[in-house]
Amino acid sequence: MKKARNSPYFLLLSILLPAAAPFSSYALTLDIPVNIEIKGAKYSNLIYKGNAGNQSYIIETAGVGFIAKNIALEKTLNSSVDVGLSLKSYSSGASTSAINSPQFQSAINRYPQNNGTLFVDNAYIKIYKFLNKDITATLGRQPFVLGGGITLSDDGLGFPGVLVEFNKPLSSRFKTDIFAFRIWNYTRMVKILGTRINFPAEEGLWQVYTFADYDEVPQTLNGINIKSRTKIFSGLRYFVTKNKINFDGEFILQRGSKNKLSGGKIDYKGYGFLIKGEWPQRMGFLGKVRAHLAYGKSSGNASAALKEDREFFPTFGHKYSAFERSGYGEILGASIYDILPTSSTTNGFPEGISGMRLVNAGITFPYKKAFISADYTVFKGLNNYMGGSLRLGSEFDLKLSYSAGKNIKIKVVYATFNPKWQENLETTKLTSFSIQARF
Repeated sequence: MKKARNSPYFLLLSILLPAAAPFSSYALTLDIPVNIEIKGAKYSNLIYKGNAGNQSYIIETAGVGFIAKNIALEKTLNSSVDVGLSLKSYSSGASTSAINSPQFQSAINRYPQNNGTLFVDNAYIKIYKFLNKDITATLGRQPFVLGGGITLSDDGLGFPGVLVEFNKPLSSRFKTDIFAFRIWNYTRMVKILGTRINFPAEEGLWQVYTFADYDEVPQTLNGINIKSRTKIFSGLRYFVTKNKINFDGEFILQRGSKNKLSGGKIDYKGYGFLIKGEWPQRMGFLGKVRAHLAYGKSSGNASAALKEDREFFPTFGHKYSAFERSGYGEILGASIYDILPTSSTTNGFPEGISGMRLVNAGITFPYKKAFISADYTVFKGLNNYMGGSLRLGSEFDLKLSYSAGKNIKIKVVYATFNPKWQENLETTKLTSFSIQARF
């Protein structure tokens, strides 16, 4: 990889900024967001295929962005562009061994570099009043999250492609977007094509979306040789904030098919949903707290013999933060369809398990100048090849957050996960400390 200062993206930015300034009738601005985080974590009894192991490490994360805004296009009427470029680096630290547990490999392998070397995670041009005063187009590698991120999220790497936003295509109340991305997925290129419509209600916002996920590279899935596959996700989301009460609900259908190399096809027929809310209330000696509750579920397969594939499993749903999982539970980092790997299965569940139900409840309350939160989450596998369902376990998280000024945040975590799918498995524990600076 070339050094950052020799990157063509830096050359592009250095040319655009001075060139745009003489023609600009706008207030040209340059934002330079900076993010630095250092985190130390210690896991004990990480479970993988019935065995337990320990892992300690330091994660060093650094990011810097350059966003030039309001660059005028002198040959168009009142049109302007933003040019964005951001760089990141991840490292497991010079004073500790690299993260070598199998639980972290899928996260680590996502990144072009994971040894502290800078790489480009976003490089885009955003054009306002593109062809029409009500159209905005973003071209290049860009941040993108669809709905609540259950089915599609760039997870900090950016998606290369095009996003076209039609601000008033049907009426003054609708906003429609069309997007197309070509995303690298470890060893293969996957194509994404879709649309979303935002409809503001009297209270809250409705969002409807659909997109197709095309993978045309032959592969082996669950022991079956697949020539190509297409997953189609259609979702409905509603979220609202009123009187300090937040509600967010999202339901998704998964359709499409995978074509077998030997001929014939297997249809996808899955679904998933997540409902969550947050509200203020008084709770005994703790006083006024923020309570939150979430309930999520995804479909799965009851046997290995597939005529239809009912396992809900988006390719690019939100699940990572740096080298770790991000989701429900500081240890498991669960989505509604997968968890921190406990085996070599694609969903991380023990062999023969697919589909999941999770219930999360917790509170957050102030303590002096800090905030303390406590969460309890129960996980259950809904489909077991051996028959019936299987309780995966429960996790308890205790977190303390302290803001040392507007830009500095300190966080301490203690978490335990109690596995239930097999006897004599010891409790997994996590202790971590992190400090983050954002400017």
